[in-house]
Amino acid sequence: MQPDRPDQPPRPGLRHRFAGRTRPLIALGAALGVVGGVAAGYAVQYGRPPTPLPPLAAGVSAQSAQAVGGAAPRPVAAPWSDGDLETLLAPRPEGARPQVSGSRRLRLDRFAAGYTEPAELFKTLAKNGFQRAAYDIWRLGSLTVRTDLVQFRDMWDASAARYVEDGQGGSVLRHAHEVKLAGTATGALYVEAKAQEFPDSAPLYTARALARRGTVVMDMAFQDTKPLDEAALRPLAQRQLDKLMKAPAQAQPRTIGDPQATGAEAAALRAELLPSPGGPAYGPEPGSFRNDSTIGAEQSELLALQLSDWLPAGRRDAFFSALRRRGVVGSAVRTYRVPGQIVEVQLMRLKPGGGGGVPATLVGDEVRTGPSVPGRPDARCVLPEEYGAKGMTSMLCAGEVRDRLVVLTAYGPEGLDASHGARHLSQQLGRAGTQGGTA
Repeated sequence: MQPDRPDQPPRPGLRHRFAGRTRPLIALGAALGVVGGVAAGYAVQYGRPPTPLPPLAAGVSAQSAQAVGGAAPRPVAAPWSDGDLETLLAPRPEGARPQVSGSRRLRLDRFAAGYTEPAELFKTLAKNGFQRAAYDIWRLGSLTVRTDLVQFRDMWDASAARYVEDGQGGSVLRHAHEVKLAGTATGALYVEAKAQEFPDSAPLYTARALARRGTVVMDMAFQDTKPLDEAALRPLAQRQLDKLMKAPAQAQPRTIGDPQATGAEAAALRAELLPSPGGPAYGPEPGSFRNDSTIGAEQSELLALQLSDWLPAGRRDAFFSALRRRGVVGSAVRTYRVPGQIVEVQLMRLKPGGGGGVPATLVGDEVRTGPSVPGRPDARCVLPEEYGAKGMTSMLCAGEVRDRLVVLTAYGPEGLDASHGARHLSQQLGRAGTQGGTA
């Protein structure tokens, strides 16, 4: 296995390594017990990549009691309908050494890869409305701290509450010393007095802080080779909770490049997207953009870059050179959760009159050829040679029809049914060719 890159979440395994460290960290599941409910009984690793907090959902959505395990859901005040979750991460304390750089967002597959049963957890989190996540890792002396902020899509707090309750009910946490955190009825810090012993590592002392605000969960893990001082840990957990609790009810929308595209043309482009099976039960947010949205030219290029970030440099450069030659006007974006995977679709409107051939630029010696797209001989699908998240894989496809370019990413556990994404692309190209495009 290659060493973890400092700008990416640590690669998961039986135990995680924080970027920049040689000493492996113990699995949080081993230290804290299994997580049920949202985590469906799968142990979460102690050093797992923290998940980037999604902006809290705005408004209230009706949800049946049956959907949340029989308990009648209650509406949640909606802080932060459309903000950047990374801004809800508390600043690192003075003297702390960051262990990650670059974007601190986590996609669902990379989040699930931090658990001992990534495939089952992926399916469970997708079903329970995982929306987005953000994380941070830093060291202060010999203490290593990881913060995960995780948000669920539903406007009710059932999934977030289950996450916290099940985490606090872990078999080991029940024996830890509980320290209540101010500002929340259920948030607490749990400190283990006894070190965890491992054959190839020094004894490790652990603690965990769990709390939530509405649909956003704060999950912090602490680890040291010497006994932990709860008087020193509590302020660290409290400052992160305070940052979350003081977030405004309405944050300024994320502005990356152009503002969100609006108007009749944007609405018409969005209408060309395939509807989600069973209604508007869309998947997690794509990249750093809000799901089910329309975006302008600059944002469209940025999103295409994010969705294809695993491509080898040569393929990526060729793809974007061809894309810029064609000229992007705008995009409609939607993700879909289907059994066993997430499908992300970016439907781009291109400037009319350009040549074709953008999908062909994906294919080269550096990638594996994916499945063929039914009825679309010019469309292309490619697969990575290897993928960084344990137990996960992905696929990237592109196809053109008239002045529409569709970029599709499918990701999920190993054994991904790649044919589903290929069929989805074929259907999306058919719909776009019928409803849109210039003759």
